[in-house]
Amino acid sequence: MRARTLAEVAEAVRGRVRPAEAAGTVVRGVSTDSRRVRPGDLFVALPGAHTDGHRFVGQALAAGAAAALVREGHPGLGEPSGPVVEAADPLRGLLDLAADERRHLRGTVVGITGSTGKTSTKDFTAAVLSRRLQVAASPASYNNEVGLPLTLLGAPPDAEALVLEMGSRGRGHIRLLCEVARPLVGVVTNVGVAHMELFRSPEVLRDAKAELPEALPPEGTAVLNADDPVVRSYRARTPAAAVLYGLGPEAAVRAEAVRLDEVTAAARFRLVLPEGSAEVALPVPGEHMVPNALAAAAVGWVLGLTAEECAEGLARASLSAGRMRLLTTPGGLRVLDDSYNANPTSMAAALKTARRMAGRARCVAVLGFMAELGPISVAEHERLGELVVRLGVDHLVVVGEEARLVGVSAAREGLEADRLTFCRDPEEAAEAIRRVASPGDLVLVKASRAARLERVVRALGAEPAPPGVGATEPRPAPEGVGGR
Repeated sequence: MRARTLAEVAEAVRGRVRPAEAAGTVVRGVSTDSRRVRPGDLFVALPGAHTDGHRFVGQALAAGAAAALVREGHPGLGEPSGPVVEAADPLRGLLDLAADERRHLRGTVVGITGSTGKTSTKDFTAAVLSRRLQVAASPASYNNEVGLPLTLLGAPPDAEALVLEMGSRGRGHIRLLCEVARPLVGVVTNVGVAHMELFRSPEVLRDAKAELPEALPPEGTAVLNADDPVVRSYRARTPAAAVLYGLGPEAAVRAEAVRLDEVTAAARFRLVLPEGSAEVALPVPGEHMVPNALAAAAVGWVLGLTAEECAEGLARASLSAGRMRLLTTPGGLRVLDDSYNANPTSMAAALKTARRMAGRARCVAVLGFMAELGPISVAEHERLGELVVRLGVDHLVVVGEEARLVGVSAAREGLEADRLTFCRDPEEAAEAIRRVASPGDLVLVKASRAARLERVVRALGAEPAPPGVGATEPRPAPEGVGGR
C-alpha cells in the first residue's frame, strides 16, 4: 500500500480521525490480525464468528500499528491507547480503502472465479504472467470481502498484473468484489454443485458466477471454459470480448494429446494458442489440472505472452499448500495432500489421480466431509463412497461423524470391514494410517476445510517429496474407470 496519512484514510472510508491532531500520522500497510501487525500498519478491527477485533486494538497498537480502523461508538473499544479512524463499518471501510488504492494501481487486474479450481488457476496464472510481467497475486485463498482488499492493499505499486481470486456465497458477492477491484480480465473456471447449501439452486449459482463477466468493461476480456455449457453461455452476458479455453475444437486455447506421466501422474499436453503452440509438462499431478492450466495460458495470451512463455510458466508453477502436493513421511509413506477443500468434482478427480499414482503399491484414502452441499449432501457423500470402491482404493479412512456416510456407502458397495476405518478426528486418523499403511503406499488426504485434515498431514510429519517421486509402477485402473 502506498503511504498515506490518517486524514487520507478517513476520507477514503468516510470516517474521522481521533484524536484530530493525529491526522498527519502515516500508515504504510494494513492488517486484520493483531498477531501479525508490522510497525506502521493500520489495524482493521473486524467482527468475527468467535471474537471481535475491537478487543485487540490495544494489542495491535502495542505491537507497532500506527493506528486502528474501528467502528464508531463500539462499546468494547474503550479508550484506545493510540490513534484511530472511526467509521460506520470497518469492513466496508476496508473495501473502500482498497477501492481507493485500486485507483492508484496501474497494473491489469485479472479476476478468477468458479465452483472449483479457482486457487490452482490463480497460481498457474501468476506463474505464467511472471514470465514477462511483475505480478502480485492473492496469497492462499484470499478470495472474499476481506482477503481481496488485503491483496490489493498489499500489492506493490509497480505491479503490472494483479491476479485476484473471487469467491461467492450468494448473489451480489462477486459484484461487490468487482466494484472494488475493477478487473479487465475475468476467468470463470466452471459452475458445479459446490456450496449448494449457500446458493440453494443451480439458477442462483449460475447467476452469481456470471457477475464477474458481467462486470467487465467493453475493452476487457472474459476467459471462459468452453467445456462447461453454463460458463460458455456467459458469452452472451458480458460486454467484453470472450476467449474460450478447453479440450474441444471450438476452444481458441486448447490442449491436444493429453497424457499422464506414468510416474508422477502429472499431465503433459500440447498447448495450442491462436498464434503458436508449445509442449507443456505440468508440475503437479492430476488430469483435472489441465483446464486450470489452459485458463492461465488463455490469460497469458490475452496479455501478450507467447505459447512458449505460457508453457515455461506452467512448468514452473507452484500451487498453494493443501492442493495436490506430493509429500513423504519419515516412514516412507507418500502423502498426496489435497486437504484444503473439497466438493464432489474435486473429490472424484483427486481419488482417480491418487489411484493412478499409487501404481502397484496400495492406495489409502483419508476422507472427511464435503461442506455446504445442502440438499444434495447425503446423495453426494453416498456417491463418494461408491466411487472409492469402484476405483479400487485399498483402504478407506473416514474422519468425523459428518463423513460417516462415505464409509457406510463404501461398505454397502462391497468394501470389506478390514479395509475400512472410522475415526473421530484427524489425530486418530493419523494413528490409523500408521497401522494400515506401509512404506511406498500412497495416502490421499482430502476434505473440506472445516474438517481440518491438514492436521493429519502434520501429524504424519510429511515433507515435500523429492523430484520424480510418484508411482512405483503403474497398474491399470479397474474396469469402467475413465482415464487416459
